[in-house]
Amino acid sequence: MLSVAVAVVFCGVRVRTLTGANFAKTALLLCLAVSIYILGYTLELNSSTPEQILFWNRIEYVGIPFVSALWMTTATMYTGCFVRRKKILVPAIFGIPILTLIFRLTNDFHQLYYVSVDFAEAFGTLLLVREAGPWMHVQGVHSASMIIAALGLLIYDSIKDSDKKPGKFVLIVLASGVGVAGLFFFQIKPLGLPIDYMALCLPVTCIMVIIAISRYDLLKTKAIARSKVFEVSSDAILLINREYRILDYNQSAKELFEQVGFQLGNTYISGLFWSNVGLLDGLKQAAPAVVKLYISGREHYYEITTEHIGDLVLPHGWIKTIRDVTAIYKLNEELKRQAMTDELSALSNRRAFLNIGRDRMLQSEAHSSDLYLVVLDLDHFKHVNDRYGHPTGDLVIRDFAGLLKAICGENCLIARMGGEEFSVLLEDISHEKVHEIMSKILHAAEQHEYNYFGHQFHVTVSIGMTKRQPGQPLESMMGKADRALYQSKDRGRNCITVL
Repeated sequence: MLSVAVAVVFCGVRVRTLTGANFAKTALLLCLAVSIYILGYTLELNSSTPEQILFWNRIEYVGIPFVSALWMTTATMYTGCFVRRKKILVPAIFGIPILTLIFRLTNDFHQLYYVSVDFAEAFGTLLLVREAGPWMHVQGVHSASMIIAALGLLIYDSIKDSDKKPGKFVLIVLASGVGVAGLFFFQIKPLGLPIDYMALCLPVTCIMVIIAISRYDLLKTKAIARSKVFEVSSDAILLINREYRILDYNQSAKELFEQVGFQLGNTYISGLFWSNVGLLDGLKQAAPAVVKLYISGREHYYEITTEHIGDLVLPHGWIKTIRDVTAIYKLNEELKRQAMTDELSALSNRRAFLNIGRDRMLQSEAHSSDLYLVVLDLDHFKHVNDRYGHPTGDLVIRDFAGLLKAICGENCLIARMGGEEFSVLLEDISHEKVHEIMSKILHAAEQHEYNYFGHQFHVTVSIGMTKRQPGQPLESMMGKADRALYQSKDRGRNCITVL
């Protein structure tokens, strides 16, 4: 019996460490009550004087009245019935046990619990002989009803469980049945001995419960683990039904949406997120989506992924995981930018010019607008590198790129195609305006002064220009503009040729 008392305490602590569920705390208290009961009765049996026997009997009642009450409480919490009926269940379950403890400790004054106590010798030891008072019968009926009610709840939960295990069902029934048998034998005393049969039956009940926990996952550890992951996840998680109503969410989701001005609750997402169309669309679509949210005035990017609950065709709902991908998203954007940007001039590179240029041509066709391609090449640039060095040549490239952006404006596509060659694509503009812009570039380049250790020099530019013909591809325009550029060079450079 001492071994069982120790084992029960150990299992109670083990249950508490396995799960943070509320019923685990009650299960731990149940194990402590059982241990106090068994320990007290063990020491009562080993006592040699009436005073010692009565002392340990009183200690037992710190645990006895609460064993069945805590078993019932654990069962109601485990099956999810406790919270909904908490105000009714707490006094119904614990009212009588608390009075039992008080009546037992004060029995000498009123004899409500024991009408009389005596002692008899059996098996070479003194045994306590008690004549039950009226309240002892009340406690017995209460204990039996608690055990039977808990048994009913656990059986019902076991039947509902999709993962039905007959062994678990049998152990639950037997464990509860042995407890009820202990109460029954205590009342009828089948062997005529004044023995507390309940204390003898409880170790068997405890052993069965321990087996159910360890072998049949009585604690539903997998479900608890999933719930724990849901709660502690750093990702925001929403559970949404097929009507797009929020059924549940974790703490991370609550904190995230509070930061962006939304108070989560059991409501439809269309009514809650109507002011943020991007977020609403991201939550409604099944494919992964990236949405932008502003937190404390700063841009944050969140990836929304979806897991279907039930059938893919007609799911019961969805689990939406919202993960902060700001760092990854910005890194990817920076890598894309670097891949499409010329590092020296900070203009678009050749790849970007071809990709964006083709899109601009499609837009031009759709709007029936004019499109001009201009190719520019710095004159005698090799001479600059050879005479003044590559750092000075890089300076010329950067300055000329700045000149192009300043004169052409932001609506034009400007790119460094490689070396000292540049291209400009201008849309929805007249021929005269294009020629005016290029003349400004020609004049500004000629007037721009560079300084190399006190030596001033200028770099001119040759320009070739062409207008897109209906259906003409970008590559054809580039070839025609190149021919115009070569004609400018043949004409002595620092001029504009139109083809």
